[in-house]
Amino acid sequence: MSDTTKPEITLPTAPDANTASQKYHASCHCGSFTYDVTASPPLDDPSCTVTECNCSICARNGYLFIYALDANVQFTKGDISELRSYTFGPNPRVAHYFCGTCGASCVARSIDPDFFAGMTCVNVRMFEGVDIKTLKTKFADGKSL
Repeated sequence: MSDTTKPEITLPTAPDANTASQKYHASCHCGSFTYDVTASPPLDDPSCTVTECNCSICARNGYLFIYALDANVQFTKGDISELRSYTFGPNPRVAHYFCGTCGASCVARSIDPDFFAGMTCVNVRMFEGVDIKTLKTKFADGKSL
């Protein structure tokens, strides 16, 4: 007999105002889009984890996500509205944004006000000077949603 219960999902929330933060510079591969992300806590903080999801798009693109307030993702060249976006499934809740020139998968943002409201899922693989092998990851079972 198999367990058919859905995994419990904990949606990210805004960090406490007293939590330390650090600004990271990110870009797509070709440099058409550059942006700064204020992460709280910083990636090297022991409490920080990046999320590795096993859903079809995250697994294929190799996303490693952190969650930042929309206001903490500031484009310095280009704008999120200029990135290409992709949604899938009969009731899409998230749009995945990528560079239309080089194809780099930069961020994802909710299109459903009840799911990750006000948060941007930021692919830390786009950050400059970050060794992803040093990051603490946590697994998300998006495939079962």
